[in-house]
Amino acid sequence: MSLKLVSLASGSKGNATLILSNTTAILVDAGVSYTRIATELKDFGLTPDMLDGVVITHEHADHVCGLAKLCEHTHVYAHTLTARALCAKYDGLKNFADVDNYEGGFDIGDIKVFPFRIPHDAAYPLAYSFACGHARCSVATDIGTPTVGVLRNIKDSSVVLLEANHDLKMLQEGKYPTWLKQRILSNNGHLSNDASARIASRLCDGSEVQRLLLGHISENNNTEQLAYDTVENTLKERDSDIELYVAHQNRRSEVFEIL
Repeated sequence: MSLKLVSLASGSKGNATLILSNTTAILVDAGVSYTRIATELKDFGLTPDMLDGVVITHEHADHVCGLAKLCEHTHVYAHTLTARALCAKYDGLKNFADVDNYEGGFDIGDIKVFPFRIPHDAAYPLAYSFACGHARCSVATDIGTPTVGVLRNIKDSSVVLLEANHDLKMLQEGKYPTWLKQRILSNNGHLSNDASARIASRLCDGSEVQRLLLGHISENNNTEQLAYDTVENTLKERDSDIELYVAHQNRRSEVFEIL
């Protein structure tokens, strides 16, 4: 039994990640247009109707802007508080799956889904790990601060999509208003490159992580190269075998297969 993870889009303008087993297809977030989602799925021999579900991390637009149309074609998995926040913001949402004890985990097809709390300024923000047999991967972005819980929930995954949102200097010297800078830098904001590097360093100690995919990279306060170099330098200092990659805003990533 195996899994595949591919980032369809990752960044401040929109996020969507595809998780596949041999028989199940799950989309994590729908933060780009329905048209783009359908186009990306077509390259994997899928249509929106063939998705077994879309799993929502939180209600911010860069994670759900394509959901209104997508929910006509598949089930939506979201925590009750997130679903409530979504329905308050967007009209016509439907097909929410009824899951008892959401945070206790649930199955979608042959994939086990494990939600876990993250610090972010949303109604009830979650990240997710996915398992099929011995294969395991995680999607963890929009994290204000690297908590023990985040580390505990991603350390057993072979592949992790991890936020590296901003470079501290670029953000502090940039054109964002003070209130927005403070939001991003808060404990309920986003991970900096340096914070992501600290998580990577922790993952060097006895974790199962083999490949780390940096995502949710800010267009205005970061660059893909800067995010990569910051984390890669830490991995080199730790003499780590973890392979490092970058997810993109406007094109999908490599397909990562987990056995």
